[in-house]
Amino acid sequence: MRIFLNRLYLSSKRSFLNPYLYGMALILIALAVAAVAMPSQKSSAYIPVAILNLDDDEDTRAAVEDMCEMGSIFDFYEVETETEMYSDLAAGKANTGFILPEGLMDKSASMRSVPDITVITTPSSTLPLMSSEEVFMKLFPRFALRVMYDTVERSDVELTAGYEESIRDIFDVYLHSNMIYRLETLESIEYNEITNTEKIAIPVYKFAGFFLWMAALLGALSYLNDCDNKLYMRMSKVERLIMGLILPAAHVIPVILIGIISFIISGSEFSIGHILLYSLVCIILAFIVASVIELLPAHGKKSGIFAAVLPTYLILSFIFGGVLMNLSVYSPVLRTVSMFFPPFFF
Repeated sequence: MRIFLNRLYLSSKRSFLNPYLYGMALILIALAVAAVAMPSQKSSAYIPVAILNLDDDEDTRAAVEDMCEMGSIFDFYEVETETEMYSDLAAGKANTGFILPEGLMDKSASMRSVPDITVITTPSSTLPLMSSEEVFMKLFPRFALRVMYDTVERSDVELTAGYEESIRDIFDVYLHSNMIYRLETLESIEYNEITNTEKIAIPVYKFAGFFLWMAALLGALSYLNDCDNKLYMRMSKVERLIMGLILPAAHVIPVILIGIISFIISGSEFSIGHILLYSLVCIILAFIVASVIELLPAHGKKSGIFAAVLPTYLILSFIFGGVLMNLSVYSPVLRTVSMFFPPFFF
């Protein structure tokens, strides 16, 4: 037992002298700090709609203000010129555009030469008809009331003082009872929850999983190097098995500690049990790989063969392990290939 403890101590000491360990620690801590320092960004599912109002009428301006303040899935905003509107549409800042012409309210109220509202769309415009309904919803009550005023004033009916208020009261009753036109709105407080403020995800957890696997393989390389130097010739198979597991473990344990520190700094959720289980699997797999290479009928040092193959395998582990991108979602074949690299499961 003493020899194993001594070997564990020496192996751990050697792992702390390995420059790769400090490189891993520097990268993980840097990623953790970056995850904390990364500024938050807003993401929204709102559909931006530009409005150019050329009508100076008070009711038209009030209707446009209502559109810009409403809590719809459409995010209405005003522009100053047609050039600005077309520029926003070309750049994707606006999804659809509306131009309210001069004299819109007065001419519509009198029902004489009603001007057209211009709707500008692009091939990528989303729900333009529904956004038109939102615009109509805000303009219709003002149009209709003005039409009623104009109709009464042009009639032969003798008007009494304060008739405007009476007409407005009657109009409100009919409008809200859906007897003259059914108005439905997309307006809802729940849409306010569509806008999310979040940070760009930094893959601290995935990097830690990759480094744990890398550390286990470096431990396996140390084991093969010791085998090449005939350090275990007097040991039994069981003792060599234990030594083959001790060396990867000695390299993995410091990375576990560094990984947990980086998770705490970055605020990443983690499970100690999952980390330990994954680390144990990496240690066992690394030992199996080293044992297979040790049994190969090749001349020369087996550690040299492993060292030659290791960089390529680590690059493939980084790519297919999903550290930066999960390739397995693109095809079943890529998913099958990814399963040969342990970081995929972390």
